[in-house]
Amino acid sequence: PQPTVLRAAPPASNRAKLRMSHLPRERDFDVLIFGASGYTGERVARTLSKWSMPGGAWATVRWAIAGRSQKKLDGMLGGLASPPTGVVIADTSDEASLRAMSARTHVLMNATGPYRFYGEAVVSACIATTTDYCDLCGEPEFIDRCQLKHSDAARTAGVLVVHACAFDSVPADLGTLFTAMQFPPPALCAHADMYHVVSVEGSPPGASGHATTFRAAVHGFGGAGETRAQRKALLAKLEEEAPGSSRPPPPLGPKLKVAAGPAWQKALARYSFLFPGADVAVVRTSQRALARQPRRAGEPYLTPQFGASFTVASARSAAMVALAGALFNALSGSGWGRALLLRQPALFTLGAFSDEGPSEERLAATSWKSVFFGRGWSDATPDSPPSTSFDRTPRCGAQV
Repeated sequence: PQPTVLRAAPPASNRAKLRMSHLPRERDFDVLIFGASGYTGERVARTLSKWSMPGGAWATVRWAIAGRSQKKLDGMLGGLASPPTGVVIADTSDEASLRAMSARTHVLMNATGPYRFYGEAVVSACIATTTDYCDLCGEPEFIDRCQLKHSDAARTAGVLVVHACAFDSVPADLGTLFTAMQFPPPALCAHADMYHVVSVEGSPPGASGHATTFRAAVHGFGGAGETRAQRKALLAKLEEEAPGSSRPPPPLGPKLKVAAGPAWQKALARYSFLFPGADVAVVRTSQRALARQPRRAGEPYLTPQFGASFTVASARSAAMVALAGALFNALSGSGWGRALLLRQPALFTLGAFSDEGPSEERLAATSWKSVFFGRGWSDATPDSPPSTSFDRTPRCGAQV
C-alpha cells in the first residue's frame, strides 16, 4: 500500500509561527544555544538566525549563542542570517559560569557532546536556575542517569528536562504514535517496525556523520555494563515511586523480531541492519509513561511493540556496513580497541564518520525518511488480543 506520510511543515509558514510573548520578560533571552560553535550547534544557530529575520517564525524571539570560546562565537556571527540577541561565555568545567548562563534564558538548548562527559553539569545548572532544558542526545546512559539522579529535583523546581529532540529520537517516538493512530478502535496496532532510509543524490564529498557521534557510540559500548546497572537502579526507583511503572506495556501478538542484518527488505528494496541508536530506549521510556495513563474511550492503543532498523541501497554498501560493524564489535570490547576507534573514526567507519563531518555539498544532497510498518488486527482489544494472524498492515512515513 502507498504510505501515509507525516511531513515536517515549513518553519516559516503561518501555521508554524512561534508565539513566545506569553513568557515573562525578566530574563535576557527566550532561547539560548549552548555549544553553538560546534558542528551541530552552529547549524542550529544558522537555522534560528533565518527564522528570526523580519517576518520569520522567530522574529520576536530573543535568542543567544553560548560556548567557551569568545573567538569561535564571534567568528561564526558572519555566517548567520541575522544576529543573535546576545553572546554568552560558559564552560562545562565551571559551575558558576553554567548557572550564570542558564539564569539568563527561559529555555536552554544543549548541543555539547558527548553528553556522558559534558551534559550533566548543564542539566544541574538548569534545574538550579529553573530553566527548561532540551538536547539532541542519543546516549541512553546519559538519559537514564539524568532521570535517575535529577528527576526529583526537576519536578520540585517545575523544570522540563527533554532529551533526544533530534534524529534521536523524534521520528521514532512520534512515528510510533502516528502508526498506532492508524488503527482506530476496534482495530489494534501490535507492531510498529521502523526503517531509517537515507538518500544521497550524486557523489558529494565528505562523511555522512560527525566523529562526535561515533565517539559517543564507542564510549557507550565501552560502558555497557555500567549502563545496565544504572538502568536497573532507575527501574527500581520508578517501581518504588509507583508500583508497575517500571514495566513496559504487555506485548500483544507474537514477539517483534528485528534482524541484526544484513536482511533484504522487499517492500523497501533495501538491505536493513539493527539500528544501534537510542530510539528503542527512548520509545520504551515513553511507552512506560503512556501505560500509566488511563486509556480514554475511543482512543487507539498507543503502545505497540517497536523495532528500529536502518537501511542501505546496495549489496556493496551492505558489505561495507557489515565489515565496519564487525570491526567495531571486535574492538569496542577492550580498552586498547576503543582507543584505536576513538583515534581513527574515519578509518574504522570506512569514511562514514570524520572530525570534519558532512560537507555543505553532502548535506544539501542528503534527505532521509523513516518508514513504519504497522501490524495488527481490524477488530481486537488489548485485554484479549486474537491468536490469529495480523490482518491490518498500514505503511506510514516521516520524511525530511
